[in-house]
Amino acid sequence: MEVVEEPCGEVVGNEALQIGMERGKGRLSNIELLRILAIVMIVMMHGAGCLLGTTDLPNRIGLTAINSVGNMGVTTFMLISGYFGIHFRWSRLWGIWAMALFYSLVVLAVDVFVFSDSFSWLSLYHAITPVTSRRWWFLTCYVVIFCLAPFLNRAVTGLPKRQMEALLGVLFFFFVVSPTFLRNTLTDDMEGKGLPNLILAYLVGQYLARYELPAVLLRHCGKLFLASVLLTFTASFVAGAVSPKSTILFCKDNNVLIVAGAVFLFCWFRQHTFHSAVVNELAGFVFPLYLVNYSVLHYFRQLLIDRTDQLDFWPVYLMALATTILVALVVELVRRLTLSKVIDYIGRRISVYDR
Repeated sequence: MEVVEEPCGEVVGNEALQIGMERGKGRLSNIELLRILAIVMIVMMHGAGCLLGTTDLPNRIGLTAINSVGNMGVTTFMLISGYFGIHFRWSRLWGIWAMALFYSLVVLAVDVFVFSDSFSWLSLYHAITPVTSRRWWFLTCYVVIFCLAPFLNRAVTGLPKRQMEALLGVLFFFFVVSPTFLRNTLTDDMEGKGLPNLILAYLVGQYLARYELPAVLLRHCGKLFLASVLLTFTASFVAGAVSPKSTILFCKDNNVLIVAGAVFLFCWFRQHTFHSAVVNELAGFVFPLYLVNYSVLHYFRQLLIDRTDQLDFWPVYLMALATTILVALVVELVRRLTLSKVIDYIGRRISVYDR
């Protein structure tokens, strides 16, 4: 199976947009749409996560459903990266770091001047080291995998199918099966929101690019995805009826239902190919949306909490989601218009080391 190099999430700025448009005919818009949906799912989950204790039954049903699907977003995104394969280049690493630095400083300014957080030199230090300070855990893990990708890719291509499956089986047991059924986690990574599970997702994507799931699973992947969501929702809803804090126990990134649901969702989208230049272009905005969503949703946090048990909750929730997306688009466009020439120039200078 021929794999197209992943064009989004690695290159940023106007140059990235131009490259993406030039490669548009070779990009799978169905997968690019899934990439967009994966980040939107994450944002929706972030907006719903602190509201699951609502006493309003319809609202609790809706929020639990969002949380059940939204937690598949990170795994789905890394499956896509693994499927296309990340190709390390110093110029792309610079692009990711420059984008992260910009948004980290913007978030710091918003925290200080909008939310009246106290400024400190430590907060500034963390802002100018956004990757290593784990300002965004997913971005940090993505950059690490980006740097490890040449070694991961070579390891995968050098393994026979059976050994690849054995490797995935070992990782799946320790980092998915054990946390799900034995309630034991090997690492202190917020139960799946860390490097081991994202490496596993990346390797699963690599596996899917080279081999197929059994035909019976592929034929019913849409139904299996819905079944995973329904089981996750049911378990979460029942647990939440006992204790609101227990609602999230079945929606962790290392839960077997979350991982399985992400795999089946990816396989379903892969079967429905289409081309759209608009979708391919919008896919270049997914990381900015992830990087700004915490700050924008924080602005709406108290408003959402106050209306969690009210009938007008959903219009407010959708307004918060739409505002988050709009702010991400506007800020990223401003960043590209003002800084992309400098970022692209430095990237071209650094690209000599990619040869």
